[in-house]
Amino acid sequence: MNSILDEVLLKYQTLSKTEKKVADYVINNSQHLLNIHIKELASKISVSVATITRFCKKIGVSNFVEFKILLRDAVEETIESNEAIEKVAQVYNSVIKSTHSVATVNDYELVSNWIQNANRIHIYGIGSSGLSAEELKIRLSRMGYSVNTHTDSHAMVINASILTKNDVVIAISSSGQTKEVIDSVQLAKSKGARVVTVTNFSETSLAKQSDIILYTASVQHYQTKGFMNSQLSILICLDIISMMLLTNEEASTNYNQTLSKLEEYKKI
Repeated sequence: MNSILDEVLLKYQTLSKTEKKVADYVINNSQHLLNIHIKELASKISVSVATITRFCKKIGVSNFVEFKILLRDAVEETIESNEAIEKVAQVYNSVIKSTHSVATVNDYELVSNWIQNANRIHIYGIGSSGLSAEELKIRLSRMGYSVNTHTDSHAMVINASILTKNDVVIAISSSGQTKEVIDSVQLAKSKGARVVTVTNFSETSLAKQSDIILYTASVQHYQTKGFMNSQLSILICLDIISMMLLTNEEASTNYNQTLSKLEEYKKI
């Protein structure tokens, strides 16, 4: 079950500019909002009370009082550390828990079935998401699947234009707003291909064109603490897909065979 903070992150892209000010403050100051009055919060962030009320309704609660009750359930007492190692560990644990809370096992199982039955798998991603796409390609290749990655706009459009209903596209975009990926997914859908999207946000143009969405926790607000891997929660998603696929006997055998050959190659 999603916490109220997870819902704020999932719905972030649907918020207006002023509502995002409320969301940003909530994300970064959640522990200090448990006893605050709505008028006090409005004054702190220079928005109207009506804006906060609209924000609450957009994330699925009736009013600010209900929001604070759910926020109290979501907030955990944490001890801030000055040690970099401890700080990174705290952030990673939080991202893992948040990603787990938005994951739906039935969706992952269906995606695994689609991959196993696809004629070919095509993975789209730009920039950092392109690196995650390459990582997934290596994993699927080692399991014996026919797979390729496309990490620039021209390659994605060319690929999408020749897909069929027997193909599966896995689109990776943290924001869900990468134009190159959106355009290519739209073309892939018109050709009958199934589309799986790995993303942080719902209600984006990319999410609306997808057959299945595998939601991941946004690390955006953690990056205020320092350099953080923007792909962290996406890699957790890829780990889940990989683990599920390895329950297939043929995929597991192929994977072990490739590892064995790689070990032999290293000894040459």
